[in-house]
Amino acid sequence: MSSGAEESTAHLINFTQSNYSNVSDGCAGESADFQYLLLPIVYSVVFVLAVAGNLTALVHFLRTRSATHPSHIFLVNLCVIDLLFALTLPFNVVYHARQNDWPFGEAMCKINGSLFFGNLYGSSLFLMLISLDRYLAVAHPLHALRMRNPKYRILLSCLVWVVLASVILYLTLRGPLTRPFPATGHIACMENFSSKSWRGRISAVSLLAAALGFFLPLLIIATCYPLIACKLLAHVQVMERGGSGGTTSSALTAHHVTGRVKKKALRMVLLVLGVFLFCFAPYHLNQLVHTLHRMAVLSGCSLIRFTYPARRVTMALCSLNSCLDPVVYCLASENFHWDRRNWCCGELRLLPWLKQRHQNRNHPITNTNLQQSA
Repeated sequence: MSSGAEESTAHLINFTQSNYSNVSDGCAGESADFQYLLLPIVYSVVFVLAVAGNLTALVHFLRTRSATHPSHIFLVNLCVIDLLFALTLPFNVVYHARQNDWPFGEAMCKINGSLFFGNLYGSSLFLMLISLDRYLAVAHPLHALRMRNPKYRILLSCLVWVVLASVILYLTLRGPLTRPFPATGHIACMENFSSKSWRGRISAVSLLAAALGFFLPLLIIATCYPLIACKLLAHVQVMERGGSGGTTSSALTAHHVTGRVKKKALRMVLLVLGVFLFCFAPYHLNQLVHTLHRMAVLSGCSLIRFTYPARRVTMALCSLNSCLDPVVYCLASENFHWDRRNWCCGELRLLPWLKQRHQNRNHPITNTNLQQSA
């Protein structure tokens, strides 16, 4: 074979090995052209809903001065991290609409990637803390009262932010996050990493983040749900025995109120578990398989040809988390009710006032005073 032919063959092999983002050496032909339409549409819708929902919730917490309330501290942090992520979505819309071409520079790519990473794993950790908080309130109310001081929740929140900041700094300061696609010359952001990067910081961060930011929170939340369900079932059995045993009406009322609290906590933890399974699980499982392939633990080009387009779909699912979190605020907050000014039903705010007015009308002393004043 001539030297010119050898050089041409070598060039073709090198081009094939680095042809596409997130592919293993020697694998080529991966494509996901649907992402250029899917992700801009999804991100645009999520941007509008997430900004509206989370900004309204944050304004509510600040207006009612309940942001430092013990049961709201984790919610406020979750709201802030969702808002920061939502503000990056217009940049991602432009990136994918330009067929994965990042025009905003390396610094902005690092900021964008950091906020995506922070939302992905920060949301998981704060949802885990919210579920744990509700479990303690239901299963160990005395311990929950002792830990009612906001400083414990503030310390835990600061710990989450410190962990996120440490991992993000390690990811961003060890090397660039932009790299040109050899086939098109487009600038990739947070993808198309070299094999050297995968053997170093990328795989390490990916596995550590998956373990601490997804699998651990999922395990804890999945454990809290059946434990709260067991407490609720035990409460129902106590109510049945109490009703047949002639328990006083005041005791039954107290049990009824406790039962409502437990049911609300159960619904909230079930919602959080649903968010995890729907929004986060597909992305992390796909990313784990892809990382193991890039580390040569798994082999086969067909695996890469599946995980690359699947990552685009799972990224769209991840972004929906910031739209669903405001529903968690409704179930987890003690006094959070959406009205028309808060994008939902105004009748909810009237219910406590109408109930109080009805009680005043039926109270004899109040009625006498009203008649005298009239």
